Amino acid sequence: MTEMLKRPVRRRIGFVATFALALVTGYSLLWESSPDYDTIRRRTSRATLYDKLLARNTGDVMEPLKESDTPVYWHIPKSSGTSMKRYYGCMGLTAASETGIIDGHDKDETIQVWQRGNEKFPGLKLVNVDTSTREGIARAKKLGLAQSGLADIVFAPLPSYALTMFDPDHKARFFALFRHPIERAVSMFYYRQVASWERDPNVYKPDLAKVDIEDWLKNRGGKADVSNFLMSSLLGKRYFSEKDLEKAKEILRSKVLVGLLSKMEESVQHFDTYFGWYENNEKRSKCQDSAIQKGVNRNPHESVEEGSEAWELLADLNYYDLQLYEYILELYEEQGRELFGEGVEQKVEESTTITSE
Repeated sequence: MTEMLKRPVRRRIGFVATFALALVTGYSLLWESSPDYDTIRRRTSRATLYDKLLARNTGDVMEPLKESDTPVYWHIPKSSGTSMKRYYGCMGLTAASETGIIDGHDKDETIQVWQRGNEKFPGLKLVNVDTSTREGIARAKKLGLAQSGLADIVFAPLPSYALTMFDPDHKARFFALFRHPIERAVSMFYYRQVASWERDPNVYKPDLAKVDIEDWLKNRGGKADVSNFLMSSLLGKRYFSEKDLEKAKEILRSKVLVGLLSKMEESVQHFDTYFGWYENNEKRSKCQDSAIQKGVNRNPHESVEEGSEAWELLADLNYYDLQLYEYILELYEEQGRELFGEGVEQKVEESTTITSE
């Protein structure tokens, strides 16, 4: 039995690439339900509309947080997103994710928080929406997720869809963990072989256990799964230029608090500091041990040797993502100095203080 809850007061604000093609075709449904769409569609291209929504509906990393802002975790597949969900659930945050509509909550007519209580997920607090699909996001938007203030954190695999749920008075604050694109692609290949628990029928592909990764990439649809996934997610397109790369870099610089899977514990510390999620240090330590250090949904597998045929194929498919990742490494250090480095304690305080504007 579920228990309807009220969201606790915030002190501080606090799969996906059958995916790449869906990014492009799904934009119309969400954009056309945006409150901005009708007023500007006649005089703007779709790309320009995206730029306008990004500017209007998302907060800049360096701007002070407002109470009406909502943290949105960009869940990049095979980059420890499941561990992050477990961690913030353990921390007691109310989450909006794909789990919110289980147990019949997809039929709810009003937005609510309910508590999922069982041995595996004791006391998990969920908003009754699904923010992992374009249909789910459209429903969350209709129900007024951003305006309700019920979610402490939203998990969304497609940020360009997710921003349509917000408006200039209720902005999204994006953050994410990033993994080396080739490592992520290899992990995706092996994960598809075993992920029988995934609800998305396009994820689990047991027949891949009978082929090698090169065959998957050349003949069995692997290219669509792993080709420049980050760029596609950010820009909603499949083919890119150097100009697109610079645009993606600027989006990350201004709109995303970046973390690195290779520095996961430090990155989580950055996230918690930025959003003010650090009141109970004893609880944080226990949650970090169970979710971050031990990890969730891990799938040990063989690695791909740099310089091998598979590596070169993946490098070619991820030409732009690899360059973007190199920039992310630089940006992580830059944000660390600006927001969390020695001698900038006052800036940290300012960046995590809610304003009333």
